[in-house]
This record gives sequence, C-alpha cells and structure tokens, in this order.
Amino acid sequence: MGSSSQSPNLDDTTTIPTTVKAYLTPSYWDERFTKEEQYEWFKDYSRFRHLIQPHLTPHSSLLELGCGNSQMCEELHRDGAINITCIDLSTVAVERMQKRLLSQGLKG
Repeated sequence: MGSSSQSPNLDDTTTIPTTVKAYLTPSYWDERFTKEEQYEWFKDYSRFRHLIQPHLTPHSSLLELGCGNSQMCEELHRDGAINITCIDLSTVAVERMQKRLLSQGLKG
C-alpha cells in the first residue's frame, strides 16, 4: 500500500468532500479554508440585507455560526452592527478571520 499526498477529505479537482461525513471533520474545513479565500454559502449579504438591516442597532448582538471565510461580518459592521461574534469549527477559518478583521482595524 503506497502513500498518497491526496487528502482523504477532498477530491483532487475541487473543494467538494469525497464523503458527506467529511463535512463533520475540522480537518476538512481546515484544508478547505487553507486553499479558499472567500465563499458565501447562502448568498451574498446584499441579497438579504433588506431583511436584516431594519433590525440592526448599534446595540445589537449578533452571532455568526460557521462563519468560515464569509465576509458577512464586515458587511454587518458596515451596516452599524458593532457586537458581532463569529465562530467556526475550523481553526484555520477563525485565525484567518481574526487577521482579516485586524487588518481592517476591527477587533478580531
């Protein structure tokens, strides 16, 4: 049995997992976010901004679950939200998000 450099979680051409169970493993997400700069799972914030913005106040507390490499928190901040918490299963995603926010002068 030879060794392979291919990840057991990703196929060789895309970031699609080779099995559905891979979505449950932090290693899949760490590897994906190492290779991927930005992706919006749902839709770009501009698509549903009109639904959220009327409810935002400077005192709103928001939690973005599974933030990954989304830019939603920056968009929400531009719309006036100040207290935003972003969490993710992937330490790579969290570290990159912190660096990105700090580079924009925001608290990471």
